[in-house]
Amino acid sequence: MSAVGVPLMLFFGYLCSNNSPMIEIPASNKPDAGKGCYMAAALYAFTFLYAFTSMNKSASAREADSRKVQLVPVS
Repeated sequence: MSAVGVPLMLFFGYLCSNNSPMIEIPASNKPDAGKGCYMAAALYAFTFLYAFTSMNKSASAREADSRKVQLVPVS
């Protein structure tokens, strides 16, 4: 979801920042809406990076567990 949200919010921010007629809000609100879209894109990017790194950490932990050698006591 975050991987789609970042480019979409960046595009919406670009449209609002340039006063595009494709975004139907009052022209006086477009600069603030553009800033809000850029902030949302940054938060989506942070969420994506956090999720990606936490997935990689758990995958590497699973690999480390599978490599452990089971020691058997010798009698």
